[in-house]
Amino acid sequence: MIEAEGGRKARLRERLAASRETFLAAARALTAEELDRRVGHESHWTAKDLIGHVAYAEAGMLPMIAGAMEGQPPRYTPDFDIDRWNEGRIRRAREQSVEQLLARLEESRGQALALLDRLTDADLDRPTAHPVAGDTTVEGIFKIIAYHERSHAKDLRASRDTARADG
Repeated sequence: MIEAEGGRKARLRERLAASRETFLAAARALTAEELDRRVGHESHWTAKDLIGHVAYAEAGMLPMIAGAMEGQPPRYTPDFDIDRWNEGRIRRAREQSVEQLLARLEESRGQALALLDRLTDADLDRPTAHPVAGDTTVEGIFKIIAYHERSHAKDLRASRDTARADG
């Protein structure tokens, strides 16, 4: 069965909307005290740090799509350190309020959807690369963005549940 042009984009929009709604609900459910608690037993990030991480992540992935659209081959930088990159973003995020971070999320989502609107289904198949996921496509990057938000929403909910069980 051949899918109508734009059907994949519509599904991506739905996936992005659902993941964002899930993440925002988890973030907004946290109290000020819960925002300052560490997320997980092995992490040094607080819940607010995790919100900051997500706030910077989407905008950080959009250049991977732009590069693919400009015909750049997928690029791997052997010395790229995702942990160092993330820590740099967390340091920036710590200087901002949760509301500023959520506004950053809204801005990056607007950019992502504007980019998605310009793409054809053929564009979604263009190859690109993600520093953790490896070889993927433009569509794959949009899916990674959504997965990333859902995954960290789960982390925020677990942190909240642990804090409330301990309290």
